[in-house]
Amino acid sequence: MLDLLAPSLDMISALPKVNPEQPPGTDGFTKLLNWLAWGAIICGLAGFFISAGFLAFAAFTGREATGFKGLVISIICCILVSAAGVILAVFVK
Repeated sequence: MLDLLAPSLDMISALPKVNPEQPPGTDGFTKLLNWLAWGAIICGLAGFFISAGFLAFAAFTGREATGFKGLVISIICCILVSAAGVILAVFVK
């Protein structure tokens, strides 16, 4: 079985090592992306806290579905921003 895989392993070991490097002049762009990511996470957390407060208040009036919807949307927002940050970090660093 290893004899069948040997040519594939030789081809994989022959691939060059890639060391990604940030292009010159893009420091301001990455700083802007970092600020936008922080802003989006702060807005997502604020939305989460506001929706949680609305959910607690609405529990007395019977409108829990609206608060729950806000919680789900803010959680999805934070997950997407965090995932985008991880994906960008792979390409930037």
